[in-house]
Amino acid sequence: MRSHNVREVVAAGGCAVNAWMSTDSPYLAEALSHAGFDSVTVDAQHGMFGRDTLVHLLQAISAGPATPMVRPTSVDAAEIGWLLDAGAYGIIAPSVDTPDLARQLVKACRYPPVGHRSFGPSRGLLYGGTDYLAEADHTITAWAMIESAQALENLSEIAAVPGLFGLYIGPNDLALDLGHTPGGRIGETIAQHCRNIRDAAHRHGLAVGVFCADGDEAATWREAGFDLVTPGNDLSMMRAEATRRIGHVRQQSTSTIAGSGY
Repeated sequence: MRSHNVREVVAAGGCAVNAWMSTDSPYLAEALSHAGFDSVTVDAQHGMFGRDTLVHLLQAISAGPATPMVRPTSVDAAEIGWLLDAGAYGIIAPSVDTPDLARQLVKACRYPPVGHRSFGPSRGLLYGGTDYLAEADHTITAWAMIESAQALENLSEIAAVPGLFGLYIGPNDLALDLGHTPGGRIGETIAQHCRNIRDAAHRHGLAVGVFCADGDEAATWREAGFDLVTPGNDLSMMRAEATRRIGHVRQQSTSTIAGSGY
């Protein structure tokens, strides 16, 4: 079965860098897969596309070296099974607020007798290889998103669920649920929760990941011992770079005019 980049990076003691797709462009998904990211996650919860487009996005990611992962809309076994059948190698499940939901996530990602995933891998077999059935349970990664006060209360119990690969922090929803304003850089109160989640994950032998506002914040969390960082989504990266380039052009134009003698 094709290897999982994130598993390899984390096993080697490194920090995986994950791209995040919120738009419906397979061309952009393919470009991100070739850009140097270890993985590209397709956001089926908040992304502006439907199920048919999602398959095309996974195909485009698969054309490059990055590992394809997906955030589903919920911990729903039928949806997660379909996403894995479509070729996802990792599931970052939202709102895993209880250990029972964490167990449901693991079972949805595993074939019997460990789980209850139905057999019909379709693109999974095509992308993964002929030994997919034998190796899928050892390759696919299940990430539980921690993004609520309830999840923080149940943190140790969630992290202790066998079969999870990691905990993934959704800082904006976590901030919102705790009464803070979401968006932008992670504030100190949420940052302390992030460090506590990191410690809980590592105590239980799990990886820990976090969604970040930009590359600088992602580098900060890499230095803090995180195993996977997402430096914003595709749209935020394009907007930020567009703004930077426009500002550079306008600044240069102003400087040229000012120095022209007119």
